[in-house]
Amino acid sequence: MVNCKSIQKIYKKSSRIPLASLNYHLGNYKEAIWLVSDGRSGSTWLSDLINSDRAYRELFEPFHPHIVKKAQQFSLFQYLRPEDSNSPLGNFLKLVFSGKFKHLRSDVSKPRLFYKGLLVKDIFAHLLMPWVNQNIPHVKKVLLIRNPFAVALSKQRLSKWTWMTEPRKFLEQQNLCDDYLAPFEDTICSVGDDFIEKQVLIWAIIHYVSIRSLSQDDVYIVFYENLIVNPEQEIEDMFSYLNKQETLEESLESRIYKPTRTSKSFHQNLSRTSLIDAWKDEISPNQIARGMTILQRFNLDYLYGDTGMPNREILTKCGFEAWH
Repeated sequence: MVNCKSIQKIYKKSSRIPLASLNYHLGNYKEAIWLVSDGRSGSTWLSDLINSDRAYRELFEPFHPHIVKKAQQFSLFQYLRPEDSNSPLGNFLKLVFSGKFKHLRSDVSKPRLFYKGLLVKDIFAHLLMPWVNQNIPHVKKVLLIRNPFAVALSKQRLSKWTWMTEPRKFLEQQNLCDDYLAPFEDTICSVGDDFIEKQVLIWAIIHYVSIRSLSQDDVYIVFYENLIVNPEQEIEDMFSYLNKQETLEESLESRIYKPTRTSKSFHQNLSRTSLIDAWKDEISPNQIARGMTILQRFNLDYLYGDTGMPNREILTKCGFEAWH
């Protein structure tokens, strides 16, 4: 005999797609937010905070080529030139941001009769940001950044998950090489076999392209470390950019330290300091030195100081402006 809870769970899963279609036909996806980050950077946490009022229909990693069938023909961190407006990938991007795309794994929102917009969260989409910026300009882009050494270590702990592990794969994308990576080919080809070193290089490539390809007005950057230290202020500033009128109400405060669907434990079990610089105790001085050399090559070493905290002022002063 099926109990009431089972029936309710089946209803929620089966009703999610029809309600999403209803909102598409009602034109409720004109407001679109795109949260892009590397894996293990807190993007699920941040998307939960953005959508704490459940007002947005949320799409979870629709461009994941190993999970979403329509994305299987594309590579992890696929690049698309902004002028390629009618490519298959471009058409797929338009489908997703129109709200017409439907997928049971990606559609993680609780069924709602009326949504106020669309929230898309991705971890393999940095190289698509230039295309979306030019071809779907109404999308509000949020780039979440976490210290590359912390990201690398977290991925190493979850090595069975889907990660890009070979930086040389980027060189197989000729347009990407021609537009951005030609000056770094020697650096990419000379990287060693160390997992941490490779992940720092991948981090450098995807952030170099995304930061260089966008102006300061095109994207809002959130640093994971600032979210840890001062979540209320960071969320308030981000909401201002997103034109979200919600304040940090009790329901949102309760979610700041709540475990997410991609983390078994969360911040209440760790000190804020350990969340920021615990990687220093597990990554060797040689790995750090090699990683810093890579970051210097891409002019990204300025993003984080010795304390492990990001420097937003230097990004504003030397990052976007230095590349445009």
